Amino acid sequence: MSRPTYAEVDLGAVRHNLRTLRACLAPGTKMLGIVKADAYGHGAVEVSRALEAHGVDMLGVALVEEGIALRVEGIRVPILVMGVTPADEIPAAMQYDLAVTVGDLEAAEEVQRGAGRLGRTARVHLKVDTGMNRFGVRSEEVGGVVAAISRMKGLVLEGAYTHFACADGEKAGAMPMQLARLRAALDELRAAGIARPLIHAANSSALMAMPETHFDMVRSGLALYGIPTCPASMAAALQPALTLRSEVAHLKRVRRGEGVSYGHRWEAKRDSILGLLPIGYADGYPRSLWARGQVRVGGRLAPLAGVICMDATLVDLTDVENPRVGMPVVLLEAAHDSPISAANLAALCNTIPYEILTGLGKRLPRIYR
Repeated sequence: MSRPTYAEVDLGAVRHNLRTLRACLAPGTKMLGIVKADAYGHGAVEVSRALEAHGVDMLGVALVEEGIALRVEGIRVPILVMGVTPADEIPAAMQYDLAVTVGDLEAAEEVQRGAGRLGRTARVHLKVDTGMNRFGVRSEEVGGVVAAISRMKGLVLEGAYTHFACADGEKAGAMPMQLARLRAALDELRAAGIARPLIHAANSSALMAMPETHFDMVRSGLALYGIPTCPASMAAALQPALTLRSEVAHLKRVRRGEGVSYGHRWEAKRDSILGLLPIGYADGYPRSLWARGQVRVGGRLAPLAGVICMDATLVDLTDVENPRVGMPVVLLEAAHDSPISAANLAALCNTIPYEILTGLGKRLPRIYR
């Protein structure tokens, strides 16, 4: 069986973006590719295979289960779990050779106990909170925590990292503060004679705009998928990788003045031809688009007609030449200048491209090229 609605993912674009981002780095700087949330809706397994084949140094996931899913599919590149790992998931993380993040000394001790029970050595990365105030050890406490971890048997402090709260330009003054706090923490390690772990801080925006944040490794998420995150990435010739496609499944003629869809919030201002698309908010096509959204069909943009339903979306095809069942439709276009790009759809929904892409549901097939 095949569904006429699907997300088309261009892995060539992902590879291009990886090369483009690497060109911003000094020789020897490592690249971690973020593939959490099903690679931002692009398909974690297929994207990870493409990144691994083209030399990515590490992959980042949020959950142990996401890392296991990649291991089961044969992904062998190092994987870092970047979220909080519950104690009962530590054995699974060790079994599947996943590095885990610890945000305090108690978490490191929990990982040590779990690794000890299995007779394994655990790889951990210490999360340093330099100002995000979400998760991690405060920067002024790093020296003591690292010293304690370095004495733990069965634990290897592979890395330490922070996350910038304002790298995309909002409240840019926070960036120097966070960077200064991280540097001060590293000075503490040096003064105490503690071997420095792999340091990483830069996300996509900092990677493109702030070389001083690169350290030993950078982490790229949205930019890998071709979506600009800051002015610097707008100019970097990134290629969007995902197109959302469907087709007209049914035609409906309505008379002037008739209401359409739930609540009759849309009324025909003329005799109209509507097309039904087999996609709805259950697939991740945002319901809030109904009043201003549009799709590309028959070589032109056509407006949505009526509230988006769970499994169906209606489009006004009155001005489309020769509307018919089976006409191909594009709902999200892989082009920066398109009015139906991920960024522009996000703007219409008063949200961010991350939410648009990660919201695309599992029942949407992914087709790769």
